[in-house]
Amino acid sequence: MDKKTNLHSRLMGFALNNKALLILVVLMVVAQIASGGLFFSYANLSSVSRQVAVSMLLGFGFTVVLASGGLDLSVGNMLSCVGVLYAIYSLHMPLLLAIILAIMSGAALGLFNGAISVKLKLTPFIVTLATAQIFKSVAYLLTNGKSVTGMSASVKYIGQGLLFGVIPFSIVIAILMCLLMCVVMYRTSYGRHVIATGGNQEASRVSGINTNRIQISAYMVMGIFVALASIVLTGRVSMAAPGAGEGMEMDAIAAVVIGGTPLSGGKAKMAGTIFGCMVMGVMNNLLNLVGVSSFWQWFAKGCIIIIAIFLDAQTENFLKRKQA
Repeated sequence: MDKKTNLHSRLMGFALNNKALLILVVLMVVAQIASGGLFFSYANLSSVSRQVAVSMLLGFGFTVVLASGGLDLSVGNMLSCVGVLYAIYSLHMPLLLAIILAIMSGAALGLFNGAISVKLKLTPFIVTLATAQIFKSVAYLLTNGKSVTGMSASVKYIGQGLLFGVIPFSIVIAILMCLLMCVVMYRTSYGRHVIATGGNQEASRVSGINTNRIQISAYMVMGIFVALASIVLTGRVSMAAPGAGEGMEMDAIAAVVIGGTPLSGGKAKMAGTIFGCMVMGVMNNLLNLVGVSSFWQWFAKGCIIIIAIFLDAQTENFLKRKQA
């Protein structure tokens, strides 16, 4: 009986700790069968990877924020706002300068979110819901509700180009950023402080960690990754629309939680975030391949988010029982 219980516990632990990978494998098999073999074609995989690259960049930033004990629901509208700013910058100055200014703009918006939440001791959920409306308003005011077009070939290459004529340039950016964040979160004192702050803020403060600074910086990291995502997205669609990022925060939350980073904070799984983003990307692609209406796709995304939160709770409960 003990052996059976132990085996069941191990299998349950493996499934919960690797849920994103397991879900991804199942979805890919289903997608290949349902699409009549089209899913694994180069054209389709290239398209999926370009879409997933944007989600991954958002996911990496979200992982840091959640790990620090925060939450940012302004991400979608922030992406729209920074995307519009980047498009305007790129039309009037060299591309490198436009990219730098876009990243600085994203960091500034993240600082705005973090400062209000942390310094004023307000609930991040409410604060970022409010700032989301501010960012949305700025995006529409800057463009008068119209898309910014006329992007240069260099701007488009970031989102559409192929490295060595085969690999989408955008996914290369995402993978490099993942490697960078793995080093930052697992090999530096900053990463350890972020995770410690999210795990137990009071204990971290007593141990000498400036938790306010850590949490604010986490929102700035989120802003930087939003800027990178907006740069890739603008290049991919060849324009910047004031509503381009609406709803993307929900996909990012689902992907990160499915990947194993809990909503409660104190943990960061960058590799899991990649698999979580791939789950969301493959699911969207599968629904498109089989001709499911966009109305039903919203329904499916809502269900995925509920499932992600449920799995997060199950994982936490399992770990508590295991430690007891």
